[in-house]
Amino acid sequence: MSLFKLYRLLTFTCILLSSYSAHALEVIFINPGFSNTENAQNNTGNFWFDVSKIMQNAATDLDVTLTTKYANRNHILMKELIQQAINDKPDYLILVNEKNVTSKYLSKIDSKHVPIYFLLNRPSPASLDMLRKNGTNIVGSITPNNRVAGKSLMQQLYKKFTNKTTTSAHILALLGDYATPASIMRTQGLMDFLAQTPQVTLIAKEVANWSEQEGFTKTLAYMHQAPEINIIWCANDAIAFGAKRALKQLNMQSQVIVGGINWEVPPNNGSELDVSIGGHVLLGAYALVNLFDNHTQPKLSPLLHRSADIFDPLTDENTPLYTAINTTGLAEINFIQFSKTRADWHKFTIENLLLALKQ
Repeated sequence: MSLFKLYRLLTFTCILLSSYSAHALEVIFINPGFSNTENAQNNTGNFWFDVSKIMQNAATDLDVTLTTKYANRNHILMKELIQQAINDKPDYLILVNEKNVTSKYLSKIDSKHVPIYFLLNRPSPASLDMLRKNGTNIVGSITPNNRVAGKSLMQQLYKKFTNKTTTSAHILALLGDYATPASIMRTQGLMDFLAQTPQVTLIAKEVANWSEQEGFTKTLAYMHQAPEINIIWCANDAIAFGAKRALKQLNMQSQVIVGGINWEVPPNNGSELDVSIGGHVLLGAYALVNLFDNHTQPKLSPLLHRSADIFDPLTDENTPLYTAINTTGLAEINFIQFSKTRADWHKFTIENLLLALKQ
């Protein structure tokens, strides 16, 4: 080989290597919620919009190319978006197994060429095994401990109630749905508390489909049927805001304690909740940190199925984090500090995020 040809070959190789090292990680996220918080059809709150807002800020810090596609709570559209994303062949595809729709769809299509990472709701162990046998390339997941959240919500509600009165507790439970893993486990957490606290009476359990409007209409109906209800446990804040709106209409706000899960701001100057459990809105950003670390140093940062104890009741101490989530989406935090590629990396916790806000 001539020296000239050897020089050209070495130059071409160097260009290839440099372009590979400069390749930004490409991630597609299929968000089951709405892209516009003002969408008239959105009765389920801003949780999923906030998840993506925080993820985008993390992606910027990590130099990740993040593309978010919104399904607008439309499961037919969600399936179409999943197929489009698989055709686009990103480095990773982040999915949510809402109402088990995603796992059922994946079992019917060819997705083996795209690594899939589940966020917040993942398939059951049996479904994961079936999908792997079908060739689905599932590389990991991050989910919160929803059973703990459901129980913690009830504990906080009961604590506020007993500090206020000595009367007996009568509970209305407004659930998310019957199929989504998060809803099932939050309900189980509620039932764990009730099994350990027999003096508390459960009046009714009713699905409200994560909806503010259904929280409103079902609270109206049950308060007419069972006016002794004095605690309303809600699977998310949107349902709880609806319950608060109903109680305001009935002039019963002072008589009933209401709580939910999500750390959301009340819509349209509505009433603050008595209790809100939150923190899991941050896990989309944590998912990107995990994917970035695995892509950068795969042997040191394997992707696993993780469960995060991220839930906290909203308090004066963590209100700055709650405020930043609902305004800037934590744009003031540099998420690279949570990456294991840094020698001085920090664990991804609410405490460390609060410290990062103060810096």
